Amino acid sequence: MRHRLGSLVVALAAFTVAVAHAAPASVKSHKPSKSIGAPNHGRLEGGVHLESGPHLRVVGAYAVGDARFGVRELVEAIDHAAREVRKRFPDAVLGVGHLSHKDGGEIERHHSHESGRDADLAFYLTDVAGRPVARDRFMTILPNGIAAADSHVRFDDGRNWALVSALVSDPKARVTHIFAVNYLRTRLLAYAARVGAPAALRAKVAEVMMQPHHALPHDDHFHVRVACPANSEQCIEWPISSTGKSKGPAALAKTKPPKQPKPPTKKLLRARSTGHPSVQPLAPATSAPPPAASIAPAPEPLPSGA
Repeated sequence: MRHRLGSLVVALAAFTVAVAHAAPASVKSHKPSKSIGAPNHGRLEGGVHLESGPHLRVVGAYAVGDARFGVRELVEAIDHAAREVRKRFPDAVLGVGHLSHKDGGEIERHHSHESGRDADLAFYLTDVAGRPVARDRFMTILPNGIAAADSHVRFDDGRNWALVSALVSDPKARVTHIFAVNYLRTRLLAYAARVGAPAALRAKVAEVMMQPHHALPHDDHFHVRVACPANSEQCIEWPISSTGKSKGPAALAKTKPPKQPKPPTKKLLRARSTGHPSVQPLAPATSAPPPAASIAPAPEPLPSGA
């Protein structure tokens, strides 16, 4: 009897440990996942499905087709980051757009998202009173932090900083890119400096966050990409160019279009100055604690997205 009781206790303890280390409820998979090929020319094997939950929802306009599969590292990083934001902001719910199809491959209205390493995440938005706002599609945000389609909707600095900082700090996934328009990148880094975020963390976010060239500016959502997983031997880290060569990191953000030849100067007419364009002030930062000592910031709808 004592032997059976001891065995039962051991079995119960083992079960408890197994449950504690199981994948989150919003991550479903039954076999290893592998990214094959490049982000813009590849496929996904054993894709992991991202599930909705109290901390995470699918943005309505992007629910058709169930393009919510990715490599385990990406899916678990998104789930973990959304949970971390909700710990700090109990009313926060992350909106998710497209990841990849179950087997990867081409996905309508995207130039990438083919190999399970890319995901589109909605910005956290609030109203003028600081209450969360959830919409059925991504919303374009202007340089002053206000939504272009609704002046009552704001880009929430605190929640969005919590999201990107959790993503780049993920212990398992190596986030290589968070595409976003430059003025929102600058805004988030300034917020992080103002609230005293560690310099190393700010530097890491500054390194991976960028506005892509030759693509939409990403002023209505974050586009997150993770590195090739260790078990994906056939994964190609960088996108494939039209020449069949893999583009390195510099090509994604720093490549400049070729210069156009200048027209003959004799045909040019000198235009009169009409004054300087006005500059809109930034909207008050949302979810920000009382200002701390200033620290210098680091430098610097879905259709047809990256």
